[in-house]
Amino acid sequence: MNINTAYLSSLLGSSASTGSGSQATQATGALAAASAALSKTATRIQADATATTAQLSSFGQLKSALASSQTAAQALSKLSSTSSATDVTQAMGDFFNAFNAAVKAAKTTAAVPGSAQAAQAAGRVGRDLDGALTGGVANQNAMSKLGLSVQADGTLKQDASKFAAALAKDPAGVAAALAQLGQQVQTAAGKELASDGNVGSSVAKLTQHSSALTQQQKAMLTLQQSTGLSVYQRASGQ
Repeated sequence: MNINTAYLSSLLGSSASTGSGSQATQATGALAAASAALSKTATRIQADATATTAQLSSFGQLKSALASSQTAAQALSKLSSTSSATDVTQAMGDFFNAFNAAVKAAKTTAAVPGSAQAAQAAGRVGRDLDGALTGGVANQNAMSKLGLSVQADGTLKQDASKFAAALAKDPAGVAAALAQLGQQVQTAAGKELASDGNVGSSVAKLTQHSSALTQQQKAMLTLQQSTGLSVYQRASGQ
């Protein structure tokens, strides 16, 4: 945003001068036009800042949910044939809840108004998590053995009876199936959270944009102080 403080100051001086009525009227009109333009700019900046803050907050929740799903997935990969039925069931439940929370957070974040690029990145997170579970024959076999399926909204659904029967009949096979899925989701979540991942890069870009908007708002305040225009206060409702 290019703010010409010197020009606005000259307008203020012109409007206060003792020149002809025509000149004073022209100066006052130019000043009113400049004030209206700046008021519009201030409103736009404030709206952008509000939307960016909301997106950053939602991405923060998505980041936390992904980290939790990564931790839960890692716990699955550590299960073995010697793990107790209670430990296996608990680990499965933790993963189930964490994965669904991450999918829901991705969907919520994708719907937050603001940067279209960031919204699209959040949408890809949900699709990537889906792919981490359903991509490949090995994953599909593991899902079937555990009684798991992916619903239309991307969240997991489990046939508890099928899982319990499989665990009682083949605990080693269940542990192996869980480890298979856990490794895939752990890797996928890590990629999303990385600096070049959908979440990591989006948070960085939104943070940078938020900082730029803050600087623009400071420039507007400086302009107000140097010219006497109450543009920023009127635009932001302060």
